[in-house]
Amino acid sequence: MAKKNTIRYICPCCYASIDLEQIHYACTNPDCARTFLEHCSQTERRRYGSSFKPGEEIDVEKSDYLQIDPRSPEAITTPDHIIRGSSNGACDICRNKNTIKLCPNCHEPINQGAEEGTTIFVVMGTEGCGKSHYLASLVKTLEEMYPKEFDLPFEAASQKTVEKFDKEYRKKVFVDGLCLPPTESYSITETRNPLLYNLGGPERAVNRTVAFIDTSGRDLDLTDKLSFLNVSTYISGASGILFLVDPMQLPLVRKRLGLPTSEGEFADMADTLNYISEIIRDKNKMRPKDDIGIPLAVVLTKVDLLIRSASGSEDEDALIGPESSLHIPREEGVTDEVSINQISAEIEEYLRRNIGQEFLDEVNRYTRHNYFAVSAIGSDPEEGKLIKGVVPYRVEDPVIWFLNSNKRRRWF
Repeated sequence: MAKKNTIRYICPCCYASIDLEQIHYACTNPDCARTFLEHCSQTERRRYGSSFKPGEEIDVEKSDYLQIDPRSPEAITTPDHIIRGSSNGACDICRNKNTIKLCPNCHEPINQGAEEGTTIFVVMGTEGCGKSHYLASLVKTLEEMYPKEFDLPFEAASQKTVEKFDKEYRKKVFVDGLCLPPTESYSITETRNPLLYNLGGPERAVNRTVAFIDTSGRDLDLTDKLSFLNVSTYISGASGILFLVDPMQLPLVRKRLGLPTSEGEFADMADTLNYISEIIRDKNKMRPKDDIGIPLAVVLTKVDLLIRSASGSEDEDALIGPESSLHIPREEGVTDEVSINQISAEIEEYLRRNIGQEFLDEVNRYTRHNYFAVSAIGSDPEEGKLIKGVVPYRVEDPVIWFLNSNKRRRWF
């Protein structure tokens, strides 16, 4: 008898690897939770019945995931009846199959198209390199340009994502004109919901969930073992890693531009990327020097500060001059490989001059990698305010490369 293929899904909220035949469901029929609690066994009533919110079921799985005692007043409850152990999603009370799919680990909803997999992009880099500003500009740019260029919708997968992006990114950056605060480390906040977007639609062959995960630079503190445990799962299961490099954190760039710097002030980029690589190899049971198949985009940020000619005592090796290939617009509606390759070669050489070969050697351990250059804001903030507004520059390039190259590739 042929072995049945197991379709697995990486939950973008808890990062658990899930067998899609073992998922849970929620029935939204308002009578089912009450009926279940009235007729279930005493054992089930003690486990799932809330004395604090009569008529609602205790969501044991979500409470456990959020580290809340399911028997406490703070336990997560739901008016929906949760169905466990059903292979077809039919409610055991009303027999309705119009149910909501749930991750069995954290009980976050599983979006349509889960069979196509979840594409998880992780934005990483040292503290203060601009990850949150980049993510804000990236999502807004993709919302505006991706449907027009590629004839594919790029839409929030849930109201939760709409509210999160509006509250944490859109209002602060694009309405109030404020710089974003640092992202909290996982050692402080143990849950950090991603931004989820649907790429594709009912009439398209490709319909999948794209998850963007913002990390804290403090999550990459090599001495913080708690952060290591918290970030290792989603890094190792990523479909693509965007590793941001802030040129103003490179000591040699600062020296060449005549800016002050102190020894040990900034993290070593080669060590930081090597740490990420070790996490991936460890979680995927790889050998210490194995090459890594997860696509890596090395993204030089804040290039608005670099695209100019050197003046005075400045060294032109620290700048990106007016002849740069960055000035050539990419071809719209396609993955412009010519532009990608030209920019990648130029930025690779820039980083060779200003970081060193050791960092490039670490990048080369990723079998698919490219170098990019972006500006999330377009100008230098003043006292925490975006005085000149927000003018993103080429922020979409790395993700276009991710989304339109080898869409169904298995990374390991």
